Amino acid sequence: MNQKNKIVTSYYPYHYDPPFWGQANRERWYKYSIASICSTGVEVVCYTDDRGNSFNELQDIKDKFNLDNLVIKRFNLEDNPWQDRIYDIRVNKSPEYYNNPSIHYYRVSPQIYYLKWIFLKYEIEPDSNLYWIDAGLSHNGLFPKQASSYYELPGYDDGFPEEFYPNIEYRYYMFDKIFNSELVDKINTFSENKIVNLTRVGTSDNNMHLFSEKIGDTAQLGYSLYPVGGFFGGDSSLIEKYANDFLEVVDKVLLNDDYICSEQEIMWYLNSKNKDSFKNFEFHTFYHENWNTYNQGDVSFYHFFKNL
Repeated sequence: MNQKNKIVTSYYPYHYDPPFWGQANRERWYKYSIASICSTGVEVVCYTDDRGNSFNELQDIKDKFNLDNLVIKRFNLEDNPWQDRIYDIRVNKSPEYYNNPSIHYYRVSPQIYYLKWIFLKYEIEPDSNLYWIDAGLSHNGLFPKQASSYYELPGYDDGFPEEFYPNIEYRYYMFDKIFNSELVDKINTFSENKIVNLTRVGTSDNNMHLFSEKIGDTAQLGYSLYPVGGFFGGDSSLIEKYANDFLEVVDKVLLNDDYICSEQEIMWYLNSKNKDSFKNFEFHTFYHENWNTYNQGDVSFYHFFKNL
C-alpha cells in the first residue's frame, strides 16, 4: 500500500522583537521558499498567525502559484507551552540572554524551533511519511544556481535587468531540480524506515558540553555527528515517540534558570542515544560549488538532495 507523504513547516516572519526575538526581514525569502517546497507536489502544511499579515501573505502565494497542495493553518505563537518560562529566563533570571550579543542564539526564538515537534504531532496520520522542512530552506546559500531551471534563462546572473525585479524575485528561491515530484519518494527510499537526520560531521555551532551539563547527562560527549534542524522526518509511526522524547528534553532544559538551547542540541542528544532509530546523511559543509569558500571533495548539505 502506498503511504501518504506530507511536509510540515511554519511561517512566523514578524516576531523579531520581544517576547520572541525571531529572525527579521525574512518574509519574501520564506514565502518564495515555501512555494518552491510546494513543487514537490505533496501536501505541505504551514502553520502561521495573523501578525504582520502572515496568513494573507501565504494565501497570496498559494493563489499566485496555484499551490493547491499548500494547507495554511493558524497557530498563535503566544500559545506555545513554554512562553512564560522562556521569557522569564531571558529577561529576569538570566538577562545576559537578552542583552549579550556574544551568546549564540541570542537573537533566536527557541519557542518557534521547539514548536516543530508539536506541529509534527498535530499532523501524524496512519500509514504516512512526515517530514519537517524549514520555510526558508530553498535559497541560494544552500543550493547552487545550477539546481534551478531559471538559471538557464538569459539574464539570470544579472537579475534579469529587462524585467521588474520584484515581479521575478521568486525565481531566485526556486530550485525545481531539487524540489520536484520525485524528491519525497527518494527520501522515503533513503530512510529505510528510520528517521532521517542530516548530520554535520565533526563541527557544530552549538555547545554540546554545556548542554550535557545542564541536563545532567554527559555520557554522549564525544559523539561528533550534529543534526541540523532544517530538515528531518520519516515514517509517521516513528515521529510521535521522537516528538515526545524531544519535548521531554525541552522540559528538562527549562528547569535551568540560566540556560536556553536551540533544537539542534536536543536533536544531537537524541540521535546519539538512539543511533539505531536514525538514518544519517553525513556532510561537511553548507557551502556548495557556487561559493568561493567551498573545498572540492567536501560533502555538501546540498549533496543529500542532489544524490538521492
